[in-house]
Amino acid sequence: MNKKGKVDWSKIDGLSPKPKRLHLEKEETDSLYHCPIQACDHDGFKGQRGCRTHVNTKHSWFFFFDEKPDISSTKELADDDTSGEITKQTARILSSFSVSSQIGELFTKWLTGSGGGFKKDRASQQIAKTCLIFLNFCCEDEEALSFEVLDFSLCSHSLLFKLIDYLQDECKLGHGGRLGYIDTISEMIAFRKINGASNTILRNLSATELYLKRARKTVAKMMRLQWTQDL
Repeated sequence: MNKKGKVDWSKIDGLSPKPKRLHLEKEETDSLYHCPIQACDHDGFKGQRGCRTHVNTKHSWFFFFDEKPDISSTKELADDDTSGEITKQTARILSSFSVSSQIGELFTKWLTGSGGGFKKDRASQQIAKTCLIFLNFCCEDEEALSFEVLDFSLCSHSLLFKLIDYLQDECKLGHGGRLGYIDTISEMIAFRKINGASNTILRNLSATELYLKRARKTVAKMMRLQWTQDL
């Protein structure tokens, strides 16, 4: 893995003896070149160059493996780097509740356990920091973090979308960074669900999850559109 967190697939065990060549043919039905990865949801490219760039950028493992290998530990390190950049970039503008608060420590501990996916300490700290920035954004007048603050923030759909817009307009955070915020908020919702939330709060959290899915789909679409335009 290089310093930007990208995987060097040529150094992963089990690779093919010789890298594959990418052979592309235009689809007769829509006159587009499509990504050879069946699971890819890209709509297609007008030229071979765009499709080749897409595969080299998004599916570089294709040249060395028939199927994408499981490198969860390597990916986690890459996620660490991305999450760290998100936190550093927004921390200059947005304040945060303390990770050492009671809820902050409970959340961080949960992230490193089975419920949170056994994340590394560094990753859990960065995810917690990102979530606490969101909570402080929603309740900036509150001096201490409580479960009341947590419930109000996670159940406030308007504040969720306000934060996503703020990250783009004021913090100049890219689409990938905003997707990172959406994913970390989802982690905190899962944490809250197993920590004594009432039936009313649980129903509201389920509604928030639907809004998060919609927000993630919208931001991901914007990211794909920008990426296509930059080709």
